[in-house]
Amino acid sequence: MNKFANFKDLLAYCETENCSIGEAALRYEVSLGDRTTEAILQGVQTILSQMKDTIQSGLLSEEKSMSGLSGGFSKKVITFVDSPTAFLSPLEHKMMAYALATLEENSRMKRIVACPTAGASGVVPAVLIALAEEKQIPPEKLQMGLLAAGLVGEIVSRRMHLSGAAAGCQAEVGVATGMAAAAIVECLDGTPQQALDATAISFKNMMGLVCDPVAGLVEVPCVKRNSVAGLHASAAATLALSGVYSFVPLDEVVDAMVSVGRMMSPKLKESAEGGLAQTPTALAFTEQFQKKEK
Repeated sequence: MNKFANFKDLLAYCETENCSIGEAALRYEVSLGDRTTEAILQGVQTILSQMKDTIQSGLLSEEKSMSGLSGGFSKKVITFVDSPTAFLSPLEHKMMAYALATLEENSRMKRIVACPTAGASGVVPAVLIALAEEKQIPPEKLQMGLLAAGLVGEIVSRRMHLSGAAAGCQAEVGVATGMAAAAIVECLDGTPQQALDATAISFKNMMGLVCDPVAGLVEVPCVKRNSVAGLHASAAATLALSGVYSFVPLDEVVDAMVSVGRMMSPKLKESAEGGLAQTPTALAFTEQFQKKEK
């Protein structure tokens, strides 16, 4: 079977076979030869269940992380939906709160699903689980959404290391946002072209995103960045589903991200030597935290 070296190949396959990206991903997994369709789908469901469990435990916990930088934010957002000053939809509130809950659990060293990385683990779970709850997406459709997201991430990973240290946060939260956008389109029965357009739109607006963790911890700005990224993915998917397309093909967008990652200063790649990590507040916290650790 075609190994989908790029998104052009993937789109051509979907059009020839009249299948979705999620279905193409499932066939690709089966073609690897070591698992049946049933086993693969069972594995996908196990991952989805863990995503949901992480979200639920995160929402219930008010435990602070070891650094004290995060913890309790997700509960604030999920309860704010009933506030008279709330203006976003319940779905959007859930997406933000669920991403926060996941990253807060990551900061507490609890079990999460790296999707595609631990530092970007909140975006895809938040989008999928919130969408399923608010739009009554059936389990089998949700499985296809996660498969579509996974295939998008895998194809990108063949051309760019999915690591903030390699290419900045565009390679972590940025890629997660594009994966989530494709998953939304898949779950809502959009076309393969719309899914790839949604991913391209996401990537174009995340390109150049730096990795600047305060004190080198995956908390500031990572926790809140994941929360906002879920809404970003939703906006990109909405544009694509409404008929707005990406002028630049997705493969070329990925090439541009790779190029930007190479040009990016090492100080902006997870080194905590630039961006927010070098602000006066961050430096003061880092000094105090390092003294405490000693």
